[in-house]
Amino acid sequence: LPLRRANAAPSRSRIPRLVAVRAAVAIEKETPEEERPETFLRAADGHDGAASSSASVRARFERMIREVQDEVCAAIEAADGGGKFKEDVWSRPGGGGGISRVLQDGGVWEKAGVNVSVVYGVMPPEAYRAAKGEAASGNGNSSVKAGPVPFFAAGISSVCVGNLVELHSFSCLVIE
Repeated sequence: LPLRRANAAPSRSRIPRLVAVRAAVAIEKETPEEERPETFLRAADGHDGAASSSASVRARFERMIREVQDEVCAAIEAADGGGKFKEDVWSRPGGGGGISRVLQDGGVWEKAGVNVSVVYGVMPPEAYRAAKGEAASGNGNSSVKAGPVPFFAAGISSVCVGNLVELHSFSCLVIE
Protein backbone atom coordinates (compact mmCIF):
# COMPACT_ATOMS: atom_id res chain seq x y z
CA LEU A 1 0.00 0.00 0.00
CA PRO A 2 1.20 3.54 -0.65
CA LEU A 3 2.24 5.38 2.48
CA ARG A 4 1.70 9.03 3.30
CA ARG A 5 2.82 11.06 6.27
CA ALA A 6 0.19 11.93 8.82
CA ASN A 7 0.57 14.70 11.37
CA ALA A 8 1.04 13.48 14.89
CA ALA A 9 -1.16 14.76 17.68
CA PRO A 10 0.28 17.89 19.37
CA SER A 11 1.01 16.05 22.63
CA ARG A 12 2.94 13.28 20.87
CA SER A 13 6.46 13.23 19.58
CA ARG A 14 7.26 15.43 16.58
CA ILE A 15 8.23 12.34 14.53
CA PRO A 16 5.65 11.88 11.75
CA ARG A 17 3.94 8.50 11.55
CA LEU A 18 3.17 6.67 8.32
CA VAL A 19 -0.40 5.72 7.48
CA ALA A 20 -1.44 3.28 4.75
CA VAL A 21 -3.69 4.80 2.08
CA ARG A 22 -5.76 2.64 -0.24
CA ALA A 23 -6.33 3.98 -3.73
CA ALA A 24 -9.15 2.46 -5.75
CA VAL A 25 -7.61 3.65 -9.00
CA ALA A 26 -5.89 1.46 -11.57
CA ILE A 27 -2.53 2.70 -12.80
CA GLU A 28 -2.27 2.85 -16.57
CA LYS A 29 0.46 0.85 -18.28
CA GLU A 30 2.81 2.82 -20.48
CA THR A 31 3.11 1.87 -24.15
CA PRO A 32 6.54 1.52 -25.80
CA GLU A 33 6.97 3.79 -28.82
CA GLU A 34 9.23 3.36 -31.86
CA GLU A 35 10.08 7.05 -32.32
CA ARG A 36 10.55 10.07 -30.09
CA PRO A 37 7.69 12.52 -30.72
CA GLU A 38 8.32 16.25 -31.14
CA THR A 39 6.10 16.76 -28.08
CA PHE A 40 4.09 14.60 -25.68
CA LEU A 41 1.29 17.20 -25.65
CA ARG A 42 -1.57 16.13 -27.94
CA ALA A 43 -4.09 18.36 -29.74
CA ALA A 44 -6.84 15.88 -28.80
CA ASP A 45 -6.12 16.66 -25.12
CA GLY A 46 -6.83 20.38 -25.50
CA HIS A 47 -3.42 21.34 -26.84
CA ASP A 48 -3.32 23.04 -30.24
CA GLY A 49 -0.42 21.04 -31.65
CA ALA A 50 3.31 21.67 -31.35
CA ALA A 51 3.44 24.87 -33.45
CA SER A 52 0.59 26.87 -31.93
CA SER A 53 1.09 25.68 -28.34
CA SER A 54 4.85 26.33 -28.36
CA ALA A 55 4.30 29.42 -26.21
CA SER A 56 2.39 27.55 -23.48
CA VAL A 57 4.14 27.03 -20.15
CA ARG A 58 3.71 23.26 -20.52
CA ALA A 59 5.29 23.19 -23.99
CA ARG A 60 8.17 25.46 -22.92
CA PHE A 61 8.87 23.36 -19.82
CA GLU A 62 8.79 20.14 -21.85
CA ARG A 63 11.28 21.60 -24.36
CA MET A 64 13.52 22.79 -21.51
CA ILE A 65 13.70 19.42 -19.69
CA ARG A 66 14.27 17.56 -22.98
CA GLU A 67 17.15 19.93 -23.81
CA VAL A 68 18.59 19.42 -20.31
CA GLN A 69 18.31 15.65 -20.82
CA ASP A 70 20.33 15.96 -24.06
CA GLU A 71 22.97 18.13 -22.34
CA VAL A 72 23.29 15.91 -19.25
CA CYS A 73 23.56 12.74 -21.37
CA ALA A 74 26.24 14.36 -23.57
CA ALA A 75 28.22 15.40 -20.46
CA ILE A 76 27.97 11.94 -18.89
CA GLU A 77 29.06 10.27 -22.15
CA ALA A 78 32.00 12.71 -22.46
CA ALA A 79 33.09 12.04 -18.86
CA ASP A 80 32.75 8.30 -19.41
CA GLY A 81 34.93 8.28 -22.49
CA GLY A 82 33.21 5.44 -24.35
CA GLY A 83 29.79 4.51 -23.02
CA LYS A 84 26.69 5.47 -25.01
CA PHE A 85 23.12 5.91 -23.82
CA LYS A 86 20.36 3.65 -25.11
CA GLU A 87 16.94 5.29 -25.36
CA ASP A 88 13.43 3.99 -24.73
CA VAL A 89 10.39 6.15 -25.50
CA TRP A 90 7.01 5.45 -23.95
CA SER A 91 3.56 7.00 -23.98
CA ARG A 92 0.77 7.02 -21.43
CA PRO A 93 -2.75 6.30 -22.76
CA GLY A 94 -4.26 8.96 -20.46
CA GLY A 95 -1.89 11.65 -21.75
CA GLY A 96 1.82 12.24 -22.07
CA GLY A 97 4.85 10.00 -22.02
CA GLY A 98 8.55 9.95 -21.42
CA ILE A 99 12.07 9.27 -22.59
CA SER A 100 14.28 6.92 -20.58
CA ARG A 101 18.01 6.78 -21.31
CA VAL A 102 20.45 4.31 -19.78
CA LEU A 103 24.23 3.96 -20.12
CA GLN A 104 25.64 0.66 -18.85
CA ASP A 105 29.10 -0.78 -18.25
CA GLY A 106 30.98 2.37 -19.22
CA GLY A 107 34.52 3.37 -18.41
CA VAL A 108 33.47 5.57 -15.47
CA TRP A 109 29.83 4.69 -14.94
CA GLU A 110 28.60 1.23 -14.06
CA LYS A 111 25.10 2.50 -14.85
CA ALA A 112 23.64 5.94 -15.49
CA GLY A 113 20.04 6.87 -16.19
CA VAL A 114 18.57 10.20 -17.29
CA ASN A 115 14.78 10.20 -17.62
CA VAL A 116 12.14 12.72 -18.67
CA SER A 117 8.41 12.36 -17.98
CA VAL A 118 5.57 14.58 -19.17
CA VAL A 119 2.21 13.23 -17.98
CA TYR A 120 -1.24 14.72 -17.70
CA GLY A 121 -4.87 13.72 -17.65
CA VAL A 122 -7.74 13.51 -15.25
CA MET A 123 -7.38 12.29 -11.69
CA PRO A 124 -10.47 10.58 -10.27
CA PRO A 125 -11.85 12.32 -7.15
CA GLU A 126 -11.12 9.24 -5.02
CA ALA A 127 -7.43 9.36 -5.92
CA TYR A 128 -7.29 13.09 -5.20
CA ARG A 129 -8.95 12.59 -1.80
CA ALA A 130 -6.50 9.78 -0.98
CA ALA A 131 -3.54 11.94 -2.01
CA LYS A 132 -4.85 14.84 0.12
CA GLY A 133 -5.62 12.53 3.05
CA GLU A 134 -9.32 13.37 3.09
CA ALA A 135 -12.02 10.84 3.82
CA ALA A 136 -14.77 10.44 1.23
CA SER A 137 -17.66 12.14 2.94
CA GLY A 138 -21.21 11.59 1.87
CA ASN A 139 -22.38 14.86 3.44
CA GLY A 140 -20.64 17.09 0.88
CA ASN A 141 -18.32 18.70 3.45
CA SER A 142 -15.17 17.63 1.61
CA SER A 143 -12.97 20.44 0.30
CA VAL A 144 -12.32 18.32 -2.81
CA LYS A 145 -14.28 18.93 -5.99
CA ALA A 146 -16.90 16.27 -6.72
CA GLY A 147 -15.76 15.72 -10.32
CA PRO A 148 -12.52 14.60 -11.90
CA VAL A 149 -9.48 16.81 -11.26
CA PRO A 150 -7.16 17.67 -14.19
CA PHE A 151 -3.42 17.34 -13.56
CA PHE A 152 -0.10 17.94 -15.31
CA ALA A 153 3.31 16.82 -14.06
CA ALA A 154 6.66 16.97 -15.82
CA GLY A 155 10.20 16.43 -14.67
CA ILE A 156 13.69 15.11 -15.23
CA SER A 157 15.61 12.73 -12.99
CA SER A 158 19.00 11.10 -13.03
CA VAL A 159 20.86 8.45 -11.08
CA CYS A 160 24.47 7.58 -11.83
CA VAL A 161 26.37 4.71 -10.22
CA GLY A 162 30.10 4.92 -10.73
CA ASN A 163 32.41 1.97 -11.10
CA LEU A 164 33.70 2.96 -7.64
CA VAL A 165 30.17 2.51 -6.24
CA GLU A 166 29.46 6.18 -5.62
CA LEU A 167 25.86 7.26 -6.07
CA HIS A 168 24.99 10.61 -7.59
CA SER A 169 21.44 11.73 -8.30
CA PHE A 170 19.32 14.78 -9.01
CA SER A 171 15.71 15.43 -9.89
CA CYS A 172 13.39 18.25 -10.84
CA LEU A 173 9.60 18.03 -10.89
CA VAL A 174 6.93 20.59 -11.76
CA ILE A 175 3.30 19.88 -10.98
CA GLU A 176 0.57 22.17 -12.17
